[in-house]
Amino acid sequence: STHNTPPPPFKLATMRSLTAALALLLTTSTCHGFVAPTSSHNTITITTTPSSPQLKKQQPLSRLHVATDINAVGAPGTADLPWSELGFEFRPTKSHLRMTYRDGKWQEPEMVESPYINVHIGATALHYGQACFEGLKAFAHEDGSVNLFRPDENAKRINRSGQRVMMPEIPVETFIKACNDVVKDNVAYVPPYGSGGALYLRPLLFGSGPRIGLQPAEEYTFIVMVIPVGDYYKGGLAAPVNGLIVDEYDRAAPKGVGAAKVAGNYAADLIPNMAAKKKGFPICLYLDAATHTLVEEFSTSNFIGIDNENKKYITPKSASVLPSITNKSLQTLAKDEGMTVEQRDIEVEELSTFDEVIACGTAVVVTPIGSLTRFDENGQESKYQFSEDVGTTTRRLYDTVRNIQNGEIEDTHNWNFKVE
Repeated sequence: STHNTPPPPFKLATMRSLTAALALLLTTSTCHGFVAPTSSHNTITITTTPSSPQLKKQQPLSRLHVATDINAVGAPGTADLPWSELGFEFRPTKSHLRMTYRDGKWQEPEMVESPYINVHIGATALHYGQACFEGLKAFAHEDGSVNLFRPDENAKRINRSGQRVMMPEIPVETFIKACNDVVKDNVAYVPPYGSGGALYLRPLLFGSGPRIGLQPAEEYTFIVMVIPVGDYYKGGLAAPVNGLIVDEYDRAAPKGVGAAKVAGNYAADLIPNMAAKKKGFPICLYLDAATHTLVEEFSTSNFIGIDNENKKYITPKSASVLPSITNKSLQTLAKDEGMTVEQRDIEVEELSTFDEVIACGTAVVVTPIGSLTRFDENGQESKYQFSEDVGTTTRRLYDTVRNIQNGEIEDTHNWNFKVE
């Protein structure tokens, strides 16, 4: 199709709050319009009329608070919900954000109140699993503001996942603005400060165009749904749980898609996960598919081993493991405390040397592991025992990251993005 060539743009350097750019537009009488970024560069593009001067102004990556009505955000926690009883489950909210990639570019996003979506029967997501997703949270702070936790990292990761299965890139600022806007539209469903809850965001990118031969779609749909959730475990941090080391199944092939957050990775875990639960193990630990001698990751969480005596934080380094944003955050906090962080191969036998073992992810932050059991081909059991209570390092890291998310201590790493 033929498109009109827009006037020459001027660009603002990457900013955490896109509303700052919008505020600038409102004060510029010669402004022609605001165009969502379509290139791979993390920029905000604003077009002006041909008669407008072509200005270039660089601003650093920072939280920008512009005192205009476009930044007005309602009060969190005003929806009629039992905030103290929230679990981690689906609940209806006001809307989700939807955006379509068509004719080689992303269209304008829209807020949709219906929780249903029409999908072509030939959509590549349905036939070939061309889909990936993310998970992140927004938290209410004591001052009434709402903050997203590290959405820039989720934006980068969904693009790595999408690239692996040949889906178009979502510019980082477009992703962050989508998250910002859907939270703002559903701010009443953000659990109030002090409730222990959060608004969980589930961005999803999938091939919605029809293909019957194996090839990428020409159309893609990006949605961001939101759900109010409480603590994954009542009280915030559960007593250690017992895990099962899986030998009958593999999570990901050595050169497969284990490092991408694609939908099929999770479907593959359903059978072993349900079987483990029937045996009394609420969580599974997978080993490397090639040799079954190295620790990789839990069903939906990264693995962390803690050696308190030597002040070490150890996590697997593998091309088959999904890079966890929670793990990345905890590593930074561990280094802040003076711990040595090691990303390397972990042999199964090394499990006996850890004082604490943690499963970490967005939903729970950390799950302390009390033991890991492995059965051999004859059904004989071997067990690796860890702390019977929540370990001191586990507790400390959990408390620190939760305090940052809730705005209760200084955010020295600038992880919180204020919703505006």
